[in-house]
Amino acid sequence: MRLKIVLPVLAALALLGLAACSAAGSGAEAGSAPAASATGREWRLVELGGRPAAMGAGGRPATLRLEAGRASGFAGCNTFSSGYLMSANNLAMTSLASTRMACAEGMELERAYLAALDETLSYRVTTQGLELLSGDRRVLARFTAAP
Repeated sequence: MRLKIVLPVLAALALLGLAACSAAGSGAEAGSAPAASATGREWRLVELGGRPAAMGAGGRPATLRLEAGRASGFAGCNTFSSGYLMSANNLAMTSLASTRMACAEGMELERAYLAALDETLSYRVTTQGLELLSGDRRVLARFTAAP
């Protein structure tokens, strides 16, 4: 139980540290769109860990929606929700939770996707979509805007 409390606090502190570092003017990456466009829409996962993303249960893609401080979506088998902290190009999930249904397909996708969300510390919106990045700026996941 203590770990569930400590992790969101550490994520928030890491996010604040990254925000301070990026305040020196890293700005948006080349080809990126305004930061506000990351929120208020549904994103479909197309790449995870440098590989094309598998489909989840029922042939559904994993999704992500960032809106009003809440992240939510379909992870491959279950739905998930989380708080998030966003500033400049920094993004960290807080209190990530999901339903616990077992599925014949989509469980491997779900484990990898939720791990990537948990590892995310920054993001960028490009002309192709949304990218979630690790602390070393490695692309964890790529999304396209859902129609």
